Amino acid sequence: MKTAGIIAEYNPFHTGHEYQISQVREALGADYVIIAMSGDFVQRGTPALFSKYTRAEMALKCGADLVLELPVAAATASAEFFARGGIQLLDRLGVTDFLCFGSECGDTNVLMDLAEILTREPEDFQNMLRQKLKEGFTFPKARSLALSALFPGFSDYQQILSSPNNILGIEYCKAILREKSPIRPVAIKREGNEYHDTTLTERIFPSASAIRSAITNAPDLSSALPHNVADQFLPASCRELFLREISRNHFILENDLDALYRYCLLSETEDSLCTYLDLSHSLARRILSCKDQYETFSQFTEVLKTKEITRTRIQRALLHMLLHIRKVPEQIPYARVLGFRRDSSALLGEIKKKSRIPLLTKLPDAPKQLDGNSEAIDLLNETTFASNLYESILAQKNNKAYIHEYRQQIVIV
Repeated sequence: MKTAGIIAEYNPFHTGHEYQISQVREALGADYVIIAMSGDFVQRGTPALFSKYTRAEMALKCGADLVLELPVAAATASAEFFARGGIQLLDRLGVTDFLCFGSECGDTNVLMDLAEILTREPEDFQNMLRQKLKEGFTFPKARSLALSALFPGFSDYQQILSSPNNILGIEYCKAILREKSPIRPVAIKREGNEYHDTTLTERIFPSASAIRSAITNAPDLSSALPHNVADQFLPASCRELFLREISRNHFILENDLDALYRYCLLSETEDSLCTYLDLSHSLARRILSCKDQYETFSQFTEVLKTKEITRTRIQRALLHMLLHIRKVPEQIPYARVLGFRRDSSALLGEIKKKSRIPLLTKLPDAPKQLDGNSEAIDLLNETTFASNLYESILAQKNNKAYIHEYRQQIVIV
């Protein structure tokens, strides 16, 4: 039995993601595909467009066999810890043979070579990196220059470290090396729009950013993604679900949390802010000094952005304040099931036999399954809180009944 893993956000799911899953099956001959997916909040520090259950259903309808939730502290962390969490989750299932990921270069060997250098961090590299940082270069630029100076041939690869999916691919490879995991990385060349493209074009595959932008900036929902656009960029098997969620207003945008952020900014101090993940004293002071300028989340993060601190880092810091996230878990101690395909019973049976961590399918039973592991229970409670907050916002926005996370139903396709 060959099993491939994919670490994803699917924010939202589109034809490029469907292509990746089909490539995994065809190129690797994978019998099963497991998705380690972010929950209701994502790595860029914002709520996911659709709930984790909707996105899990889309993935399952488009070829995935099992969707597991990456705990919120890992899902909203920097690339290094996001990658580490995903690798730990897939590795501890005991059944994952491959990790497949999209990248701009598509060359697994190149990404693995760079990962080995960056994992070892030889003394010459560390000295050169410190020198470049003292000269005023940003960390990504300093790292690129240090590698170029010390390792022959790296100049051919400088572009790699400026491309987001390549960077994340390198972090996956680093995590595999550090975890001493037998999982084999496989890079698939990214096709279609660039990762940060915010406009839909005639290319085959869009970026998730472009789809979110179309919805955010549309004058009305009927024009956000007209059917002719949806037909081009959304997989046929989940198109109806996607359009239904849009038409019913069952989605959340980053500015839907504005009232909550204003409340937090009124109640926090510099010392309390610095207890949250990604928040330094200098950033905390900047946030507090600018808090009266808050109009919307997107506007406020633009106000706070500097040459030294990226907008994404600020968004993550603010989200960690909102969700009271203080640390990244050292280990992923459980596998929470969001959904699976009915014909994947053999995969689930194999996981139950080989997994080194509990497989959670019913949250009310989780404390017993976690057997008094306080750190695991705290991590689950933290993720449950985030999901309940998301559901509360969604329920209020649509004047619908609120459903506690313990009463949510696993998706079965």
